Amino acid sequence: RLPYPVRWPYSCPVLLKVAMSAEWRELESDPGLFTLLIRDFGVKGVEVEEIYDLGREIEGPVYGFIFLANWSDDGNWRRRNAGRDVCAESGTFIEEAETVNGMFFAHQVVTNACATYALLSVLLNCPDMELGSLLGGIKEFTEGFDPESKGYAIANLRQLKVIHNRHARPVYPQLNLPCSLKRKSRTSYDRTVFHYSSYVPLNGRLMELDGLKVCPVDHGPVMEGDSWISAFKTVISKRIEVESG
Repeated sequence: RLPYPVRWPYSCPVLLKVAMSAEWRELESDPGLFTLLIRDFGVKGVEVEEIYDLGREIEGPVYGFIFLANWSDDGNWRRRNAGRDVCAESGTFIEEAETVNGMFFAHQVVTNACATYALLSVLLNCPDMELGSLLGGIKEFTEGFDPESKGYAIANLRQLKVIHNRHARPVYPQLNLPCSLKRKSRTSYDRTVFHYSSYVPLNGRLMELDGLKVCPVDHGPVMEGDSWISAFKTVISKRIEVESG
């Protein structure tokens, strides 16, 4: 059970729109902040570490990787609606409903929440993770949901959003300046936007879980143990090469 009463069906789009009126705020890309976020979720003994060199050995148990990349609005539309070829450079989309619904894969249905979605994609797919009451309740409640329903379940969970926003960038009041001193609209200046996607070992396969893609991406089989990390390094090196042009 979730630690709060649920009195409406997630299949109702009208109620979903009403419940999602309050915004999620943007987070800084900071591994220390992500570690604090995980602790506030109620998960103990897990921390986030930034990887600068894919060539160095990674010590300790690794539950998953989160990749940060540039994002554009055009890219988002293409990935979610006609983008089955976008990630085909090294993997294959999994479209079988039973397989997809059997893992925790959620569509990101709200803006600025990709960090929390990415963290949940790792944490809720670890079979031996001590999740605590909040995330444990989410995992139990959404078991068997399709990706869209899982995405709405996350977006509408107020307690999760409060924790997320607690670590967000501060919001400063807009000053009433003369027109000549006012900042241009968001679309008229250059602002780099980033997006997170997760990579985890699931059922002997290396999976990419990106809430802006229609389906999980299967990057092939991996053996038990740390060999999946080597497979990840190969896949992500190719992606970095593609992203770098």
